[in-house]
Amino acid sequence: MNLLVFTKRVPATQEEELRIVDDGRRVDLSKVPFKINDWDNYAVEAAIRIAESAGGAVTAISMGDGESDEVLRRAIAMGAKDGFLVRMESAIEDPMARATIAYNFLRKESVPFDAIFTGVQSEDDQFASVGGILAAKLGLPYASMVVGIDAFEQDHAIIRRELEGGLQERVRILLPCVLAIQSGINEPRYVSIMGIRKASKVERRVFGADAYQEGSRTMIDLVRWVYPPKKGGASMLEGDLEAVGKGILGILREKGVYQ
Repeated sequence: MNLLVFTKRVPATQEEELRIVDDGRRVDLSKVPFKINDWDNYAVEAAIRIAESAGGAVTAISMGDGESDEVLRRAIAMGAKDGFLVRMESAIEDPMARATIAYNFLRKESVPFDAIFTGVQSEDDQFASVGGILAAKLGLPYASMVVGIDAFEQDHAIIRRELEGGLQERVRILLPCVLAIQSGINEPRYVSIMGIRKASKVERRVFGADAYQEGSRTMIDLVRWVYPPKKGGASMLEGDLEAVGKGILGILREKGVYQ
């Protein structure tokens, strides 16, 4: 069984102060560390567990610059057999364009697969649509927000999807298919620095994205980056306990939380 996992290298911006430069045309990421997209990390783990239990091999695919080889090495250290890098000279964040390049790559290179795994979304753009667009182009069944894989057979899988309100639905989906994996579906295995170094000895194939650009014209045009407006400070309530309590109730009534 051949399983493909699309992985993305993203900036780790959670604890970094981002700077908007060039009059709002771009964000300076030169001093920001990068890592594998969190959702993709769970997708890699899900695919490897299936390969270990049902037999088969996992291939990690990343679309990005040369530094994206970093996430391929990590996936191989986790248990993927090999990695493909579709190298882009400039970042393409538009989900339609990225899905089209992925589709053209799979078709032109005749990459065999029984299932394709993606993360639900990426941490940087959060469009949450590349997997769905790719499935539509391939004409394959698609399931998003996958929080459980109960069975994975030769011709179908039994999966659980997260719905609104804490509900889940259990679905039987035919293979081949595309699955968008939600975070929390598993606990990704620990990968040591030594493991990543050993993985670097496994050959990763590099493909130029220019060969797969047909029909991938970017639809989204970035106008300008702006900082969010600053919010007002907190209201400090003073007085004894009764006065503070009445003040809190007054604020709650004003906000419509308490009648």
